[in-house]
Amino acid sequence: MGFALSITRSLPDAEEVVNDVFVGIWERHSEMLSDPGLKSYLFRSVKNRCLNNIKRQRLPFDEMPDEMPVASKDHGALDQLEAKEMSERITLVIDKLPTKCKQVFLLSRMHEMSYKEIAELMDISPKTVENQIGIALKFLRESFPGI
Repeated sequence: MGFALSITRSLPDAEEVVNDVFVGIWERHSEMLSDPGLKSYLFRSVKNRCLNNIKRQRLPFDEMPDEMPVASKDHGALDQLEAKEMSERITLVIDKLPTKCKQVFLLSRMHEMSYKEIAELMDISPKTVENQIGIALKFLRESFPGI
């Protein structure tokens, strides 16, 4: 539910999406329960339904979350601090990107959408998506030399 809520930013919409996914699983439960990739399927299903929901509502992109929840791994305190600092630096650099470029980059990298999905969602060409990603990556490389 939290994953869906982080995408839709609406509790009723998140509940609807998760319920739809579980209904779909229930309808095919005999073939699904033995599948080792069930967890991946669940996350992908929730993500796709959330994005379809957003597409139907045409929410402004400014209301989409910038960060997605990530499963944490047990690291030492120093590693965690360094990762947090690097994440903050990256976020600051991404925030300096032009609005559309930032939106395209976040949809691609944070929300793991394909160029085609982004193009359809934003009503732009896939080539424009490719160009915007290139601009963002070049800006990031220039901001973090040696990485």
